[in-house]
Amino acid sequence: MLLTNRQMPIITADTEEEMKDFIFKMPTRVYFGNGSVKKLPEICKELGGSKLFVVTGPNVAKSSAMAAVRETLDSAGVEYVVFPDSVPDPPIEKVDMTAKLFAESGADMVVALGGGSPIDLAKAVAMLRTNEGSVADYLFGGSKTVANPSVPLIAIPTTAGTGSEVTAASVISDTKNKIKLSVTHDYIIPRAALIDPQIQLGTPALVTASTGMDALTHAIESYVSLNASPMSDAMGMYAMKMIGENLRVAAADGSNIEARANMAVASLIAGIAFMNGGLGVVHGIAQAMGGIHHTPHGIANGLILPYAMERNLPGNLKKFGDIAVALGMNVEGLTAREAAYAAVEAVFDLREDINVPKTLKDINIEEKDFQGIIDATMPFRLLAINPCRLVENDIRGILERAYAG
Repeated sequence: MLLTNRQMPIITADTEEEMKDFIFKMPTRVYFGNGSVKKLPEICKELGGSKLFVVTGPNVAKSSAMAAVRETLDSAGVEYVVFPDSVPDPPIEKVDMTAKLFAESGADMVVALGGGSPIDLAKAVAMLRTNEGSVADYLFGGSKTVANPSVPLIAIPTTAGTGSEVTAASVISDTKNKIKLSVTHDYIIPRAALIDPQIQLGTPALVTASTGMDALTHAIESYVSLNASPMSDAMGMYAMKMIGENLRVAAADGSNIEARANMAVASLIAGIAFMNGGLGVVHGIAQAMGGIHHTPHGIANGLILPYAMERNLPGNLKKFGDIAVALGMNVEGLTAREAAYAAVEAVFDLREDINVPKTLKDINIEEKDFQGIIDATMPFRLLAINPCRLVENDIRGILERAYAG
């Protein structure tokens, strides 16, 4: 039985503890609506751009989304050059090469069109135009810190999941060391984001489902993070509710514009939530899986999420109970632990309905691969704000559960 809006409990801050200090960031100007991509020329003008460097991938470059961007720029007489060769989890070498092409193009503004990887590539390229060196220098643990503001960047997401259009991180692959790392700085946050549900209508069902699980993971991990605040909580909770109500429909019927629009907004809100509240062990493991096995990020998150939630329940039973309610579970009469576990059940049910991979075996990860994933997960800096303190055996336990299913 699903709870109606009138039955939704009012979630309030714990008045027994003094509210901690927090900072809330949302510098990106967001333009949402069907056909909002047509605003691109006027936004470019506002930001002072005279020639655009459009970063996208080979599939999107041939899509109706790219056609819409070309049409609106051509109609407005805006000069641009298209870089159509973004790849999933862009490696250091690809970033540096693209940055060189950008510098040689004469363009003074970057537009990212695509999912998380093209946006991440565009963030790094825009940053390197004003900061010397290789992107490797700026990755976590590198020798340099981003010192100068990037050239203006406008993000146009074609999927509803990463939230990268409003965040301060660019995820890059170090293929030599088989690890994914991030450049993280406020200077790389896009100046504007155009959220146009119409250009997301052609997204395949599996991509819709897996990117939706990515957005859900952002919302859940930010909500239970030790770095959460009332602002990020509000964003995370509303994103969860929207995803619970719309992801099934968006994955089952990609032409449903209402579901597409709601998922686009949910992904955006979840991105704002995690930029401020942070992430946790799910993303640590997913990032390790991506670096070693090239597992698509949304699929990795969807695989790991319910098992990591099980392990994290003791860290905040109340908040996990809130998650269950947001995802439509009836927790009336349940104990705090039962209500918290209902959140895990809700995620299992959602995964089943949208037909994403369920076990590590489904994506050809074997038990012999576990130690490498564990070794790559433990240095993940956001483990420090995971609701439970985890050691190697905890990561192994999560992987074993995800393997067995």
